[in-house]
Amino acid sequence: MNRNKIARDTVFMTAVQLGLQGMSLLLNIFITRKLGSAAVGTASLIYTFFGFATIISNGNIYLISSRFISEEIGCSGNPNKVFRYAVMFSSCMSLIVGTGIFIAGDFIGNILLKNAGTVLPIRIMALSLPMTAFCSCLKGYFNAIRRIVISASSDAVEFVVRAAVIAFLTEFFISAGRMSIFMGIAISIVIGEAAGLLMLMVAAVKYRGKYNGSAGISFRGFAFGAVPIILNSILTSVLSSANDALVPLTLKQYGNTTKAALSQFGIFEAIIIPTLFFPSVILCSLSNILVPELSRERGADNADNVKNITEKVFQRTFVFSMFASAVFLCFGNDIGILVGGDAFAGKIIRILSPAVPFIYLEIVLEGILRGLSLIHI
Repeated sequence: MNRNKIARDTVFMTAVQLGLQGMSLLLNIFITRKLGSAAVGTASLIYTFFGFATIISNGNIYLISSRFISEEIGCSGNPNKVFRYAVMFSSCMSLIVGTGIFIAGDFIGNILLKNAGTVLPIRIMALSLPMTAFCSCLKGYFNAIRRIVISASSDAVEFVVRAAVIAFLTEFFISAGRMSIFMGIAISIVIGEAAGLLMLMVAAVKYRGKYNGSAGISFRGFAFGAVPIILNSILTSVLSSANDALVPLTLKQYGNTTKAALSQFGIFEAIIIPTLFFPSVILCSLSNILVPELSRERGADNADNVKNITEKVFQRTFVFSMFASAVFLCFGNDIGILVGGDAFAGKIIRILSPAVPFIYLEIVLEGILRGLSLIHI
């Protein structure tokens, strides 16, 4: 395994993710100032719904394809066939789920959300699910063949296009009352996904390798191996989505108005959480890279390399996470004000700072265990 390659990919992905998180924070601040913090809370709930629908529709096919293709490369098989398995599998799932959400759009919008203006945006997002699934398959493929630059660049293109669209719509349509924030976000998601997919397809024509022979796993074996990952991904997504939905409801029951509850939820989601996770960008990048690398080493039966890498990663992550926790504890109030929050944001950052080491260690350990096929989430 080329450790220099891992280091270079980690640095590149970190730089990209830092830029994206910085732009995301600026976008949240822009929306907050234009539409109010309650609008950011509403936007967070919409993105949560789309993320949940994505997981349900493709079963975290990015992780599945990345891991199985990496194992196929490690045992000198045919990764292109495994990629086709991933496309067929995710296409069936996304078409079924997307059709179901499209048909149930009226029920979700009018009955569950009690907002008729959400019906059309929900159906637009449902139509985009097969495209999102194919995009995830391509990202997993490039991640597995060590073309991290391509998958990371597609994330950047997707986000920049999506952010530009929602900023434009916020400035000229949403703030003027000519379009709802639900519709604006739905449009931005679809256009952003299309831009990222276009880039990946162009790259696939150029970089996709040619392999002969049969794969080390059949489609049936791929499907059975993917089921535990899908079930655990869905369970995690359900719990996460339920948590996001219950926070504003709990704040409202505590005595806040609906607007105040969404406002506090917006500050938490748009300011506090991104701030706490900002230093972990390098760890998220490393965790993402470790999955295919360790899967490849596992497929080649290189136990010593696996042991050395995991020990070094764990030790350095612990030191980094303790340093980040100390910074948040000492300067949380100043950081909260600096990133556009207030005394409330700073107070919560300081309260949550002791949990930072556990959060950061979990990020890396999850990547290690996924690469070793010891967990399926």
